[in-house]
Amino acid sequence: MYMNEPAVSKKRRIFRPLSFFVIWGLLALLLILNGLYEGKRAKDNLYRLLADEGAAIIEGLTRAAQSSLTFLTAIETMPEAALLAGYSPGNLLALEESVIDWFLEIALQIDQKLGREPLGSERLAEVGREERIAGAEVVTGQTHIVYHRQKGITPRDSQPPFYQGLVQGKASYAIRRSEKRASGQMDFLSVAILRKTGEGILVLHADQTDIYHLRRRVVLQGMIDEWAGKADILYLRFQGKDGEVWAAFDSREGRKNEERSRLADGGAQADRPGTIRSRIGKGVFEATQAVFLDANSQGFLLVGLSTEKVDQIIAGDVRNLILFSFFLLTFAGVGIVFIYRLETRHLARVREMEEKIHRSEKLSSLADLAAGVAHEIRNPLNAIGMAIQRLQREFPQKNPELQKEYFHFTDVLRGEVKRVNEIIEQFLYFARPARLSLQPLWLKDLFRDLAVLLKEPAERGKIILEEDVDSLLPPMRGDRQRLQEALWNLIQNSLQAMAAGGRLRLSARPQNPGEIRIEISDTGEGIPEENLGRIFDFYFTTKEKGMGLGLPLAHKIIQEHGGTIAVRSQRGKGTTFEILLPVLKEEK
Repeated sequence: MYMNEPAVSKKRRIFRPLSFFVIWGLLALLLILNGLYEGKRAKDNLYRLLADEGAAIIEGLTRAAQSSLTFLTAIETMPEAALLAGYSPGNLLALEESVIDWFLEIALQIDQKLGREPLGSERLAEVGREERIAGAEVVTGQTHIVYHRQKGITPRDSQPPFYQGLVQGKASYAIRRSEKRASGQMDFLSVAILRKTGEGILVLHADQTDIYHLRRRVVLQGMIDEWAGKADILYLRFQGKDGEVWAAFDSREGRKNEERSRLADGGAQADRPGTIRSRIGKGVFEATQAVFLDANSQGFLLVGLSTEKVDQIIAGDVRNLILFSFFLLTFAGVGIVFIYRLETRHLARVREMEEKIHRSEKLSSLADLAAGVAHEIRNPLNAIGMAIQRLQREFPQKNPELQKEYFHFTDVLRGEVKRVNEIIEQFLYFARPARLSLQPLWLKDLFRDLAVLLKEPAERGKIILEEDVDSLLPPMRGDRQRLQEALWNLIQNSLQAMAAGGRLRLSARPQNPGEIRIEISDTGEGIPEENLGRIFDFYFTTKEKGMGLGLPLAHKIIQEHGGTIAVRSQRGKGTTFEILLPVLKEEK
């Protein structure tokens, strides 16, 4: 029975979840892709800086090593060049002592390799070849195991042997060296130590070739020690093409004797001079370059740099990117919801305008229809009405009973003609332009008249009337007859909704300084939800004999007075019509 305007009664959805998540998801995808791209770009730039730092270290070490080995070669071939090169006899002596210390260190390492297992000549020869030494001996009581790279290379031991102090327990190591008379440089070196991992004495021999390589190891190790710990260096290593480590520094625990690099074993063998290979491991960035130090020293220089700072920067960037993306997505979600809400309101207003245009089109069609109906029916109706009056006046019945029935029948005819005429009047009201008789109007007077009209039908329908009209209501400018007609149509619908009795409440109060709010509430059966939105459509009705023009007529009258009408309804609990009308403005 009751309908609300579409823009008011229908539930507005702030946003459509699917559309929201699609847009939000696309934005999130764009942020993720941008974050991955920016993260990769920043990571590449940072590792490029590490590569540049590694290249600079390699270049500096290589130049220093080439220069030092060049001076060393000159000293070995021409001892008198030491003075020209800036070397003193003391420096040369210190170099020879460093060679001896290095050879003793090799002896300790070989002792560790031999271990506590039973030792044979084959095992000793295998270790000797691995360490590239001229000879090795293990003396245990009466057992004497010997390895020589070349026969006759080891000088004959004197009696007693040079390691007699170790046999007697007077020393932990012994050294024997021989020098060239011309230059005073060592040409043979033997060291002996008491074994720690096994029994007996370990004796190692180094010929002139071994001493040549040992000197270069000492020089390279000295330069590496100067660079050790600088910047973010984790390890440095000069390494031969065969994997032999010439000199190394490694700050990582347990990595002192790290195995040869995969780069040195792999494709780096075929690299052109100057090519730098890089490898990223866990916490380390390794740069490797093939180096040419002198005619007998060609290999690789490996530099390991710590990636801790780079990782911290990358982690910070990722954290900042995640936080930025989170806040951006949050604000974007709020913004999308806000935009959807504004769009929904805009669409609701567009729908309202479309409904008004549609209703105006219906009114225009109805105007043409009403004009035709009024023209074709009104004159015959007048003729019928006059004919009925003439029948009652000029053709009375002589029989009293027939006379009574005759007048009753003609009264019914006159009533139906009057009813048809009223319908035509309603059509004509929609069809012709509004001709309102606007005058100052007090709503309390109008409500008093409505209460008088309501008294009898309310008592008949067992309906309780409640009236709440503010005595201080300001006047308004309106057509009393038309407004009463509109309110009466709304009241009639409320009465019909309470067939089994109920409560009808009429109220009028100021809404704001410029409007008056009128409410007509009932406790009837309410409006079915599926019928909402059609209450003010022409010809829509749920009554068997209804024409569907009462509520559209009320809507039109209120609109012509510059007001609005809305309805709230709940099935089984009742309906409330809410009307807003402008107050009378004071003339300046």
